[in-house]
Amino acid sequence: MKGFTILELMITIVVAAILTMVAVPSFRTAIQRHRIQAASDDLQASVKYARTEAVLRATYVSLCASTDGASCAGTGTYETGWIVYAHAVATTKASDTYTASSSGAMQLLRASPALDQVAVRGLDANVVTFGQQGQLETVASRTNASQPMAFAVCGLASAKATTGANTTLVPGYRLGISRYGGMAVTRLAAADTCQP
Repeated sequence: MKGFTILELMITIVVAAILTMVAVPSFRTAIQRHRIQAASDDLQASVKYARTEAVLRATYVSLCASTDGASCAGTGTYETGWIVYAHAVATTKASDTYTASSSGAMQLLRASPALDQVAVRGLDANVVTFGQQGQLETVASRTNASQPMAFAVCGLASAKATTGANTTLVPGYRLGISRYGGMAVTRLAAADTCQP
């Protein structure tokens, strides 16, 4: 009779177990890198969209963190999602936040859902607003003229973690917005913390 002996079967199982132990951590790292890259790309696309819409509509277009996709959360914690909204220059200020009960002077343009296993932190809790010429509108609490707004995008060390971790295997990104509305994306160095 032809077939496998119990010894051959055990050796095959041991080899499969070793290969699985080597492959699973590497696969998890690849998935986490992809999540961070996708979150960074999504945020970058929303910022570019807001700037473009501000120019096309000749009005303010703002971006803010949101927990429900219908109002600004008033925090710099963007992993809960964010919204992009337009509001008139004549009747609103650049710092005005959007709520579901906002007057007709505000229009919700886009809502991004919460992110999974990724931390995205803004420099502060203020809204990010672009003006009619694509410039970043000044907010009094932001003092860095060359890079007045920035975001840090990092992975979470564990499912229960609340702050992002920048590691050599899974590096984070920093997205900076200049006062002219231009954006620069850089990978965080190994020694950098996950702060904008």
